[in-house]
Amino acid sequence: MPGETRLQARGRAGRAGSLCRSHRAMLLAVALPLLPAAAAQAATAQTTTSCAMREDLTGHPDVSWADLRAACRAEQQAYEKDNPVGFTWFANAANGFAGVPYVVLRVLPDLAPDIWGRPEDQFSRFGLFRDPDEPNRPLPRGLGLASTAGRPVDADGQPTAQLDFTQRGLHVVSLSCGACHTGRVQVNSRMEPVEGGANIQFDVRKWREAFNQTVAGYLSDPGKITDTARQVAALIDQKPEGYFYPADYFGKAPGYAHFSPAVEAAQRDAVKANLVPILTGLATGTKVRGTGVELQLRTSYGNWNAPGLAGYSTGQQDGSGDLIAQLLATSAAASGSFDPAKFLSTHFEEMPPFATNTDIPSVWNQQARKVGQWDGSVRMPFWRNLAAQLPIVGQADKVDLHNTGIVANFLHGLPPTPYPLEVDMTRARRGETLFRDNCVSCHKPLNDAVYGRREIGTDMNRAEVLNPPALKLFLAGFTAACHDPDFRYTDPAGEALLPCRMNGADIIADRTRPDTQGYAASVLDGIWARAPYLHNGSIPTLRHLLVPSERPATFLRGAVSYDPVHVGWTWEVTEIGRVSDAAPTLMLFDTRRDGAANVGHDRNVVVDGKLQRLDWSGPENAEALLDLIEYLKTQ
Repeated sequence: MPGETRLQARGRAGRAGSLCRSHRAMLLAVALPLLPAAAAQAATAQTTTSCAMREDLTGHPDVSWADLRAACRAEQQAYEKDNPVGFTWFANAANGFAGVPYVVLRVLPDLAPDIWGRPEDQFSRFGLFRDPDEPNRPLPRGLGLASTAGRPVDADGQPTAQLDFTQRGLHVVSLSCGACHTGRVQVNSRMEPVEGGANIQFDVRKWREAFNQTVAGYLSDPGKITDTARQVAALIDQKPEGYFYPADYFGKAPGYAHFSPAVEAAQRDAVKANLVPILTGLATGTKVRGTGVELQLRTSYGNWNAPGLAGYSTGQQDGSGDLIAQLLATSAAASGSFDPAKFLSTHFEEMPPFATNTDIPSVWNQQARKVGQWDGSVRMPFWRNLAAQLPIVGQADKVDLHNTGIVANFLHGLPPTPYPLEVDMTRARRGETLFRDNCVSCHKPLNDAVYGRREIGTDMNRAEVLNPPALKLFLAGFTAACHDPDFRYTDPAGEALLPCRMNGADIIADRTRPDTQGYAASVLDGIWARAPYLHNGSIPTLRHLLVPSERPATFLRGAVSYDPVHVGWTWEVTEIGRVSDAAPTLMLFDTRRDGAANVGHDRNVVVDGKLQRLDWSGPENAEALLDLIEYLKTQ
């Protein structure tokens, strides 16, 4: 994208006029200003308390948590208001231009409710939920709509909207960043969003498995495809006018230009006229992806104690392991004649011999993180996003690079959601000193160190996922996904970047040698919402992290109710009856499974010649433990 000054000037000029022009103005202002207007107003309005005070609680002895929490909430809300395009694209913009046709996806619950749930459930059985900011949105938070024609752009190649309804092209759905990175917490009887936090209920593998089940039941051969096409066409015809494209949403929601009721008729007709090839293509692509999963089951997830996949990955993914298998399968299918049996009988050096499940991470405040990914292998925020988009979209040349840059800029300064419950500030101030004495040496902003088995002792499966052939495969996949060498965007510092001209270590660091393998230690902002802990989510609460002897072998994952004493989501197995109604993807996590060990961060260490306490067990540390936990709630 062009330079920041030009973007801001054009953004100011475009604020008046049509929906398309106003959205364009917001898009052109994607380079984040240093002091957003709403943030400045919030700071002026709160002269006595600011969110920055949580960085020095001792220096502000009279500030209450209620006031500090309100200030932090106001800061986050002001940031979202000042960056409306970044926020809406992060939440709901499709990651690419390949996916399931929107009209088809909307009737899958009618076709196969046993697989997809009821139409009114909005795919909640997979851990998705109705958008908290747009309750009339016909898709849940995290399912994005795009056109196969690509984004509408102006003469300078800059996007003017997420979707311009005057463009030709089929409307398709794929996951947005918000699917994995918008969490929720249940406070009393209400649900509150955690923007940029992990969706601890989303099971992306269960989502993908639903397509496998649909293909097996309805699209497994040409005869079934023809029969299913007739059923789908009839279901489309049964829906009332405005069912797919309600005017009260698409005519008003930001990001959509030139909507008219004629859009629905055109999309219905386009889908029905091409249902057999559409469903054939869906079946073919799903079978290729499914063959990649089968490869994992025979290798990485073939050990006697391997964790499950679909239905056993709540709030988790295997970003690297899944992508390796998918890239291998996609490459084998590129010739046009894919033989699953031959593919599965081939030995692939790239495949790791063990499971590498990881938790979905929080993504806020990227400005404080010099490296990304659990192993610290990706420096540039643009490439961190692209690495996540590629396995979602599946086709490298269909990845939306505009989305990559816009969301990278938005996440640069997105504040974490403050802890929603009460805090004992007397304890928290005492805990602040303990944190500075024992934690900040590693958990500090812009720390790019990687801590290996010897330093920290955590399960090393994820850190060891890449060997040289797999690294080569990743680099080829990432560079293919950055498919426009002339694509440029302006980062928050005002620097115009050409990411698709980068290569090698500028994209991903070499983590194939033992001396380079380990895990990054990030700042602990929003740490209350980042449970379960460690890269593999094997420790349910902060207390269990700090008192290793109390770590449970099994615990619940997928509840959104909160445990303020231990500090984490409801985890005790005995609570299953109480939380299951609000937890459609609730599962039992077993730390005895491959890659799920709850070891590490469990012994005191020496950093820069100073002893750092990581194990707070024992009665002699009981009060200090409570103080430290209370302080961590405030961050």
